[in-house]
Amino acid sequence: MPLIKINGIEAEVPAGINIIEAAKQLGIEIPHYCYHPGLKVVASCRMCLVKLEGFPKLVPACQTPVREAPPDRKVDGKYDMVISTNDEVVKDAQESILEFLLLNHPVDCPECDQAGECLLQDYTYRYGKDHSRFEFDKRVPPRKDLGPEVLLVSTRCILCSRCVRFTQEITGTKELFVKNRGARAEIEVYPSQSLDNKLSMCVTDICPVGALVTKDFLFKPRNWRYQKTRTVCPGCSVGCNVQIEWMEEDNRIYRIKPVYNEHVNQWWACDDGRLLYHTYEKLPRLEYPMIRQNGELQRTNWKKAYQTVIEGLKKYKADEIAFIGSGFLTNEENYLLQKLAREAFGSQNVALSDRVVKEDDVVYPKFIIKGEKAPNVQGATDMLKPSVTLADVVAGLQKGTIKAVFWAGGGVTAPLEADHLDALKKAEFLVVMDVAQSPLTELATIVLAGASPYEKEGTFTNYQGRVQRIRQAIMPPLAARADFEILEALLDLMDVAVYLRPKKAFDEIAATVADYQGMSYELLGELGWKKGDPVPEVSEAQQ
Repeated sequence: MPLIKINGIEAEVPAGINIIEAAKQLGIEIPHYCYHPGLKVVASCRMCLVKLEGFPKLVPACQTPVREAPPDRKVDGKYDMVISTNDEVVKDAQESILEFLLLNHPVDCPECDQAGECLLQDYTYRYGKDHSRFEFDKRVPPRKDLGPEVLLVSTRCILCSRCVRFTQEITGTKELFVKNRGARAEIEVYPSQSLDNKLSMCVTDICPVGALVTKDFLFKPRNWRYQKTRTVCPGCSVGCNVQIEWMEEDNRIYRIKPVYNEHVNQWWACDDGRLLYHTYEKLPRLEYPMIRQNGELQRTNWKKAYQTVIEGLKKYKADEIAFIGSGFLTNEENYLLQKLAREAFGSQNVALSDRVVKEDDVVYPKFIIKGEKAPNVQGATDMLKPSVTLADVVAGLQKGTIKAVFWAGGGVTAPLEADHLDALKKAEFLVVMDVAQSPLTELATIVLAGASPYEKEGTFTNYQGRVQRIRQAIMPPLAARADFEILEALLDLMDVAVYLRPKKAFDEIAATVADYQGMSYELLGELGWKKGDPVPEVSEAQQ
């Protein structure tokens, strides 16, 4: 590997990476605007200019790769490159570039939605001048509605072109371009087009200033007020890594943004997944357990609810009870559900619900959105090891061979077909564990109020077989509980097992379920572990 020296620090770095990435490995920041590791390099902003020994002029760090020098051209006889990012010439160039970028930029930080996470603010403070030498009327191009989810505040735009390159390279939809030249240049949408692809909100993530903003996040509290929780998007089986930004004061989600995972979603996440939390907010949530009394569902307490479930199911023979798992439950929850079926009640009628919204996959040049709108169908199959299908359960209900059903929902599922509902009406004892009221809960003997994927912890397995951790952000409403807690309590009452935390259940999964052996929360880390891959390395922080 090439031996380089940056600001007096020696290091060996991989050949081929650019100077910005090489400096990152040494903990050195090189300011930049147009460069993004997921996009092609254009070197247009000139903010990343550095001094490279042996070169007559400053060079853009984003466009200059690190390479081994021939023996006769090594600096001081041993360095392949000697770089300075804090030389006076570099500092003067940085100040000049920032002064130029701020010529027409409005001083509207107090009302800008990017305040607190704006690179123009940060770099001006760290690398800019304390005043401008130019006094004239600023150019004020109009605000633009680019599409269903994104607004452009043109006065703030510094023409880094990240958004344009994103629509060219990542989605291939090419809605954006730079109109005009020189001082009149601005971002525009092609005539008769709209920025309405499924990844449109990603342009706001990569915008280094407050020019591109999402309509969903307009005029919300500042970013530093939020709690931030890393988890997995429950919108489809891709399993994008996301960050949930929420507030403790009102137990409410305010924004969901993608988090980098090289194996799954890179830097991106689809609009549907980002906005899915609104769908859960609008659901008529179940807030406490309910028991049917005198023909109507009545609120009850959890102790009575658990006892009623156990006593009710004990009245039936093992082959008369069916348990239905879900692709919205975590691996741990589905594992406990099948354990409740097979070990507690001796039933082999374990099925996986097919109440999953299924659409066509959306495939972009560098991203895929799965049409299977449940996050954990693969994991549910691995954990439940279904011995019957939902159709078999329906047939058994119609014949009268199945008389009791334990149904687990856990998310935004597809409506039940009419014949399924008709069959479930024939169940003598129907337990429904779900997050929202539905035609199914109206038929239930007992309803157990569960938690949404944003309200619990555990693991999901995506369509590629990658096992990833999900983490709780907000709390379930009122008396609702995580499905793991409900199932664990039922297993405890049946004297089968006590787990207390999902981690203990996952340790058992790792010891007993094929393809999951050897896994642990520590080894999953932030990036997850794909079934069949070698054991990942554990960082010191994870240890």
